[in-house]
Amino acid sequence: MFLPGSHTLTHEPAIPAGTIDPPGALTPALTEGDAVLLENRTWHAGGVNLSGHLRIALMFQYGYRWLHPVDDPATDLMTDPTTNPIVRQLLGMPDHNEDGSLAKGAGAAPLKNWRSSRLHTPPPGPN
Repeated sequence: MFLPGSHTLTHEPAIPAGTIDPPGALTPALTEGDAVLLENRTWHAGGVNLSGHLRIALMFQYGYRWLHPVDDPATDLMTDPTTNPIVRQLLGMPDHNEDGSLAKGAGAAPLKNWRSSRLHTPPPGPN
């Protein structure tokens, strides 16, 4: 269930007395295999599943690196010595100084270095 345009609100959507959803909320007609992508500030909720089939949700969010993760399900991967620096960066490798301030690009270094190496590598020549 979604409330179109709610990502622009500066307050919670109003829910009139005697109702459970804000006016304008809608439940899209989804079928098996469909996916929903939404801007994370959009008001959303799980609607009633009347399909008779199990409904599975996969939630993925990627934001600015200075935003602190709400949860951290990959702590074992962050300390795994076989995980490369790019994967650790994408998993949310700490990018802060001891005082909590942004480490001025330290966390972005693995991807920046990888991209830079690809930009400055000449294309392969004829064999």
